[in-house]
Amino acid sequence: MKTKSQKLSLITVSILAGLSAFNANAELDPSAAINASVAAVDLSDLAKKAFYEDSSVNLHSFLYIRDRENKVDGEYKPQIENQTLQLALDYNSGYFKDVIGFDLWTSTNLKLGDTVGQSEILLYDYDCNDDGAANDACEKTNTSLNVASVKAKFGDEDAGLAMRAGYTRINIGTIRSSWGLNPHAYRGAEVKASFGKLHFGYAWADQFKNDWSSSFKDLTTKWHQGEDNMSGAEKIEFIHTVGAIYELDKGVIDVGYGEGKDFRKNWQVLVKYDVALSPATTLKTSAFYHGGKYIDGDVSGIENASAESYVGLNAALKKGGFTASLGYSQTDAPDAKDYNFRLTAWANSDHRNFLQTKSQLDDYTADGTKAIKSGLDYNFSSWGIPELSAGVSANYGWNVVTDATAAKADRTYDGSMYSIDYNIRYSFLDGGLKGLNIKFYPAYLRTKDTNYKESRNDMKLMFIYTYGLK
Repeated sequence: MKTKSQKLSLITVSILAGLSAFNANAELDPSAAINASVAAVDLSDLAKKAFYEDSSVNLHSFLYIRDRENKVDGEYKPQIENQTLQLALDYNSGYFKDVIGFDLWTSTNLKLGDTVGQSEILLYDYDCNDDGAANDACEKTNTSLNVASVKAKFGDEDAGLAMRAGYTRINIGTIRSSWGLNPHAYRGAEVKASFGKLHFGYAWADQFKNDWSSSFKDLTTKWHQGEDNMSGAEKIEFIHTVGAIYELDKGVIDVGYGEGKDFRKNWQVLVKYDVALSPATTLKTSAFYHGGKYIDGDVSGIENASAESYVGLNAALKKGGFTASLGYSQTDAPDAKDYNFRLTAWANSDHRNFLQTKSQLDDYTADGTKAIKSGLDYNFSSWGIPELSAGVSANYGWNVVTDATAAKADRTYDGSMYSIDYNIRYSFLDGGLKGLNIKFYPAYLRTKDTNYKESRNDMKLMFIYTYGLK
């Protein structure tokens, strides 16, 4: 009778014999090894195509100079003085096996000289002396990772699915990623399904990063994003949105609905349509409605919240180098000093908006405001200078809330405001400086009989350059 150890020995010998036979067969038939090598080469070629040949790499440089004054006790005093040099690199891969890839954006915003106020560009340190008191804020140089997202796609133009997730930009429904000198982004995900000209999407996020933060932060109900030693902020667990876009032959219909958990919900409809009046003349029209309502409870801090709204209309006539525009808007936001397009407090997320009377110094969305805007822009192509453009616009708002701190039942609407914006832009279209853009934006805002905002003067000067490494 065989012992247990003898049985194990026989099993071991059998396994070794089987392995030897397999190796012998493999040596006699080298096709298996060849196939493995070919597969490895194929994968290597696919990776090279996706992550190098089909990728793009750009270097960005942005010199930003701003000087803004605010009227205090009848005198204009510095509110923002800022000089920042941005250096950034962005990488966008192709798709491995035509399915998956990734995007990156990293940047440094360098503080140049002394600054005043919060520019919303440089890192804002609420406690510059690190003494535990948030009464000595200052701006600092900041290096950070702005975008690091995985992306995937399936299908084709007739029926396709696109996804991105990680530290990613979002642009669907009522959520958007705006820009400072760099793209704002979320910790979250976005999914879009396309069926020809019809697109559906959903997005979810629980953290956000803008230019004046060094990292992604939780979403909150305060402008300082829940900064330590500042006034208490309630955390908003997440925001999410659904949206649909239908492409018309000469326009678009765009709808969306979103919600910030226990804080606010909103919805929007945009319709844009272009009419060709002649081969050289086009009328561009748009209508935008945005509704919102705070959610009663401890997070919003509001009870018996009212439905709020913003409505805007715009028409722009383009002929040759001239573009003339006219817009109108009206706002109803009785639960706040102005209309909140976001699903969080300001600075905690961005919003998709198509504001028809926005100016450089104000959005003209204070509670009660009715506003008109007219503008004229000209490109000097007919003078042989296609690189040069200039424009001017004027806004006027009335029925502005008088005391923005008053309860909604006690509000009156006797305020008014007006503004004038100028712009001069020059783009180098060829030569050694191709890709360099210079922009100059002076602006003025005057308010009357309202504490919503003080009168201001502003000046922005920008030098923007992008160089494509590949």
